[in-house]
Amino acid sequence: MALSAARRLSSSATSSSASATPVAPLKLSEIFRDPKRRSRPSNLYSLFRDRKAQSPPPGSGEEPPCRKPPRPRPKPREPWEEEAGALLRRLHEDRYLPGPDFSSAPHAVSPDVVKAAAERFGHDNQVVAKWLSGSDLKKIALFGCPTAERRTVFASKRLRAFFNIQEDKICSSCKLRSSCKFANQEVLRHNKVILSDTMRIISLFVLDACPKELQVTAELKASICKVLKDTINLSS
Repeated sequence: MALSAARRLSSSATSSSASATPVAPLKLSEIFRDPKRRSRPSNLYSLFRDRKAQSPPPGSGEEPPCRKPPRPRPKPREPWEEEAGALLRRLHEDRYLPGPDFSSAPHAVSPDVVKAAAERFGHDNQVVAKWLSGSDLKKIALFGCPTAERRTVFASKRLRAFFNIQEDKICSSCKLRSSCKFANQEVLRHNKVILSDTMRIISLFVLDACPKELQVTAELKASICKVLKDTINLSS
């Protein structure tokens, strides 16, 4: 009896499984998900390869990251051709400037080298100073300092002191005041024009080695040229 009951159950299970819808086998795409949809990268290369920032495409509305603007190039010097050439030629002939003669290429020589040589030239020819035009020297003194460099500033101050020009009168309107450490500072007055100071100042003008903020007027340029020409001629 038990055996017959087991047979009936087996036959009913076989008939029910035969009548059921067959199950299709699983596809590989269902077993392994699309790698593009994975929430985590499969290796370190996938993790870091897209981290490099890229510029947004044109018209996307996104602005590229800010970049520091390039520093402006310094203005090329434009020496006064005739006056600079005459000064360099004389300094070379008197061996204050050893080496090649740069009188035909004044833009190629260092203003600091010429300034020091012109100062030595003025020291050795101090006697010439008493024959120079006082009115032209005063115009140079009233202009102010051609640079904020210490030695040149005090050379200009000594020239102003000779003409009793007050420092606050010049320094208050000086365009180099913000970068000068000696504004309104007085110096002792000398009873003569110190030619080494004058030549140091003049050399910077004729080599166009002054800051671009300073504007040399035609009147000032004429006075500088006359003082330089007279100094060269009288010291011959």
